[in-house]
Amino acid sequence: MHSIFGRSDKSIRMNLIKMLVICFMIVAVLQTVYLTGGTKKAFVQLMFIPIILSSLFWGAYAGLAVGIIGGIFAGTIPLDVSQDIMQDPINWISRSIIFSIIGFTTGYLFDKINRLNAEKQERNLKSPFYNLPNAQQLFYDLENRIKAGEHFRLVSIKLTNLYEIEKYIDNKLTFDIVENLAKKLEHSCGRKAVYSYEKDELIVLICDFCLNEYEEKLKRILDNYVSSPIKMNGYKFRVSIKVGIYLYKGEETTPIEIYNKARIAYEQGEPNKSGVYYYDRNFEKKRRENQDITGALLESIIKNEMYVVYQPKIDIVNNKISGVEALVRWKRNGTDYIEPNIFITIAEEIGFINKISEFVFKSVTKQIMEWKSKGIKVKCSVNVSVYDLLDEYYTYWVNGIFSDEDIDRSDFEIEITERVIAYNDKKLLDKMYYFKEKGFLISIDDFGTGYNSLMSIGEIPFDKLKIDKYFISRLNRIEVAELVKSIIQYAHTFGKIVVAEGVENEEQIKILKSFNCDEVQGYYFSKPLMPEEFEEFYSKFNKLS
Repeated sequence: MHSIFGRSDKSIRMNLIKMLVICFMIVAVLQTVYLTGGTKKAFVQLMFIPIILSSLFWGAYAGLAVGIIGGIFAGTIPLDVSQDIMQDPINWISRSIIFSIIGFTTGYLFDKINRLNAEKQERNLKSPFYNLPNAQQLFYDLENRIKAGEHFRLVSIKLTNLYEIEKYIDNKLTFDIVENLAKKLEHSCGRKAVYSYEKDELIVLICDFCLNEYEEKLKRILDNYVSSPIKMNGYKFRVSIKVGIYLYKGEETTPIEIYNKARIAYEQGEPNKSGVYYYDRNFEKKRRENQDITGALLESIIKNEMYVVYQPKIDIVNNKISGVEALVRWKRNGTDYIEPNIFITIAEEIGFINKISEFVFKSVTKQIMEWKSKGIKVKCSVNVSVYDLLDEYYTYWVNGIFSDEDIDRSDFEIEITERVIAYNDKKLLDKMYYFKEKGFLISIDDFGTGYNSLMSIGEIPFDKLKIDKYFISRLNRIEVAELVKSIIQYAHTFGKIVVAEGVENEEQIKILKSFNCDEVQGYYFSKPLMPEEFEEFYSKFNKLS
């Protein structure tokens, strides 16, 4: 209320100043006309200045009024002051009419220009999709609230499957969905509180004094949308909504930063799963780091920052080194070690995983040939992602390497994570059979962590099965030990080799031996090694055995 009166007082003061300026200018023009000898000279035309200014300040009728006043007062000045000759009435009357017409016409034009500008400004502040204020208006309102020192919550509402509804159901339906949701939000939170940023996104600005009330209403509205199918325009469908909430507490920031924090909040959780999420600084930090890593990842191979290490596999039946697993590593700028689970995930998201896979295969084939020349004969397993298997170029590229090099394909294992099986894609199975027919061994990695292990395992042409370290680390629990034992027996029934991952102590070795496990891999024997380190390990192990 105080601010409203403050703005009103300021407006009154400004108008008073303008009126004084106009009066001063009229008097000044009249004085100039008189001192220069009367209205016979052109100085009387200076009266157009206060007339046009009044039209600009207050519009057409103000211009008309000042034109009449200026004309009347100018009519009191003699035509020739020195000879005291007064003006002919027709002169000052016609001059007054001209002043009035110019004042009214100029004011009318100014009014029209102002209306057009206001309409344009209104259009600029209106969403192109819905009858709602847009981002520009949102940022303007946020700026005012920040300056006023208010606390508020900004809520970003993303309809994540809106474009699917548009493509596969009805493109007009999407507008009805958002408009219907916007009306309900306006009813609860106020019309001026709801904004449209994009076609599939609404923004709600909740004031400090009504935070809890509006937030509860908002959650109820959204719950009604996602808890059951929506019926609209003869269709029945599901709406997926992700909500991000950012609480502004007066910190120094900008409107765009506040809006981005609300958007960052809804990016949490699974992509197409509905939910309400609050801004988490750690999540933003992680996302920023991932973006930074993404840019550097694209140049990592060119800069020779990636390299391959080899973790030995031990045949615990015959006590010998049965092979190695090739694992890619990345030292950014040669110093910063980036965890594989971070950069591999990013590489898959941005479509760079095939480049990494090619780099690994090239490095491995070169290393195996070098070791053979030194009398070191080991089999090597290489991890292959689902993206590799679906890439026709990668598949034939791998086969082409072995056509050019004198390497036995049976010395290589194509290691596929069990999660790949969950795709249940015929194309993936065909690729596995293709590798198998070309002479490669097939190994199933991380067994036990998938969704349908035993149901789908019979469809895979595998040679080795690797039990995930999650189970090996829990072998001291009876139920886990029995499960591992059953998996080993199941694989042996089909004549397959079983490898236990993540073996770290002697007790685990004893249990696995009692279960007739074939091979083990883990820190109990060795961490992943650089090529020269593996050569040393190979030599020492063979001497001891």
